[in-house]
Amino acid sequence: MKKRRRRFIEGESNHIYQRTVYGVILFYDKEDFLLFYMIVSVTVKKYNVRVLQMCLMIDHVHMLAESESLEVLADFVRDYTSIFAKEYNLSVGRSGRLFAKSFGSAPKKGEKKTRSTIVYIGNNPVEKRLCVHPEDYRWGFLRYIHTRNPFSVHLSVKQYSRPLSRAIKIVDAVSTAGGYLSYIQLCQMFATLRDFEKEILTDHIISTYYFFDTDGLLSYYDSYEQMILAMRSTTGAEYDIKEVRITGNDLIYREMCAYLQKELCISPIRRVLSYSTARKRQLVPLLRTHTGATLYEISKFLHLK
Repeated sequence: MKKRRRRFIEGESNHIYQRTVYGVILFYDKEDFLLFYMIVSVTVKKYNVRVLQMCLMIDHVHMLAESESLEVLADFVRDYTSIFAKEYNLSVGRSGRLFAKSFGSAPKKGEKKTRSTIVYIGNNPVEKRLCVHPEDYRWGFLRYIHTRNPFSVHLSVKQYSRPLSRAIKIVDAVSTAGGYLSYIQLCQMFATLRDFEKEILTDHIISTYYFFDTDGLLSYYDSYEQMILAMRSTTGAEYDIKEVRITGNDLIYREMCAYLQKELCISPIRRVLSYSTARKRQLVPLLRTHTGATLYEISKFLHLK
């Protein structure tokens, strides 16, 4: 069967879509989202790619980006994907790909198509019942356009505890050096913080590594408020990418994470991926009983075939 040629239009934005292998869950904890985000941030600078928008769902990623050529775009995606996969696999003792071999991409020619894609990407978490409004989903990064700490309380530096102050200094140092924090560093920092401090640190990491071309994104609207209004008014559309659509909502996966963490003291949650198949199967009836998840949802959550 002849492989379909990937389309690219110079000077136009490209909608990039990546799905995990077999549709398994990828992002369990804050550390998973943050590590992926930081790696993309570092890779953006390496390839001089303009990213207008990104949304991290639990089992797939959407991105709207511009590059000077198709080759640069493909290298950019392959690079951050392979770096993250290496870090992720090492942390749980697994091997192999995390994402499907080929990523989906489609150039968006003209403002109408681009605006529709922006709205579509923004509404992904709304469609999956993870939030009421697009800007309420932290991993869609929309609120960070106007503020550095949209999901945490504002404290002056003098009010920081020693662990929080130390963690922020580490983030700033690693970012200035052009690197990203490792899983070990993230886990060690979060382990020393109170819950509200974890939110402060998360906001700080996202703001410090912020890489989005905000002016480019908002150029398709008169203002940030108009863009949000457009997202709340319609779901947008995407017909150029063959996205795997699964009905239902993603809240059940949050419920399973909460159960494992609170009742079985499993933290970080991705640690279950290092369990043997037999041990994972012991969790199946517990998750069914306490969360009401289906066998399909549990197998996806535990990476069981």
